[in-house]
Amino acid sequence: MRLGLVLVPVALCALLLSAAGCARRGATTPTQRQQRIARLQDFSSEKGFPRTGNFRRGAPGKEAYFLCYFTRPFALPESYDDLGYRESNANGCGLDAREYDVYFHKVEAVAFENAPVTASLEAASEERALMVAAHEEAHEDPQLERLPQPVAEAATTLLGFLTASQFALREGDGVTATRLSSDAVLYARKARAVNALHDELRALYAAHRKGNSNREVVIAEKARLFARAAEECAEFGTGHSINPCLPVANNAGLAFDHSYTRWYPQLFSLYQACGSDLDRFLAELRTLGSASRRNIKTFSRHFDARLATLGDNPSGNSASPGIPE
Repeated sequence: MRLGLVLVPVALCALLLSAAGCARRGATTPTQRQQRIARLQDFSSEKGFPRTGNFRRGAPGKEAYFLCYFTRPFALPESYDDLGYRESNANGCGLDAREYDVYFHKVEAVAFENAPVTASLEAASEERALMVAAHEEAHEDPQLERLPQPVAEAATTLLGFLTASQFALREGDGVTATRLSSDAVLYARKARAVNALHDELRALYAAHRKGNSNREVVIAEKARLFARAAEECAEFGTGHSINPCLPVANNAGLAFDHSYTRWYPQLFSLYQACGSDLDRFLAELRTLGSASRRNIKTFSRHFDARLATLGDNPSGNSASPGIPE
């Protein structure tokens, strides 16, 4: 809401088309980007992720997916699930910015079976392409699908960094591996800032609804908080696969990012408590998914107990966040 070896022709045929044969269907040779993503998928399957039909074909004529998210100026949902939504095109959303906070989202891939390699995914940096592909593949894991939605988005984001980093390391690409590992740490910093800003603005809007502040005061304070957030994120450093700042400085952009950040600090702490071992972390997540079955309160209880068993929270964050209103 997301390379080394050369495959032989027979393998390409099996990967991109059906057993009917590449030549008869006029198949094109996969690009280096497609081949590397295919190898990433093979690596992911070694980690227990199911082999999907995603990214098996190129779609050079499809630039990206254009999505519009929007909400009222004093309304701040918990996640993209509660934002207004419509599909769009490269021309934008066509919504009145005086009436709505709008986020026009151009994304390289989405999680569904047989998602192609779009032109923007083909053109993305190595770090971005691998992270996006690994993130979307993680979404298809049946045990991770049992995690509550806010946990699942944070988990697949973190797994996107970690899986892609380990894959790059296996291929001898230490630069990409290091950059992705650094992005996982940077995103934890971003997540804490986004979560804090979300809490502040929710409180501001709630006070306004209760009549404790007038409209002009709320508008000014909202602008101040978003400006402060922009200044803070500028100090986070450069992200190679993610934007360290909000995608747009309004409620729609904040709610969208909060979908991924809300549980990220806690899950990053769990990863650290697992000795920063991807296999151990995955095992813990899958066990928690099976135990919680999408119930956030059940998950929080199991998560807190498991983190306590593994040791004190190494990042100093509280364990589970509060249940949304």
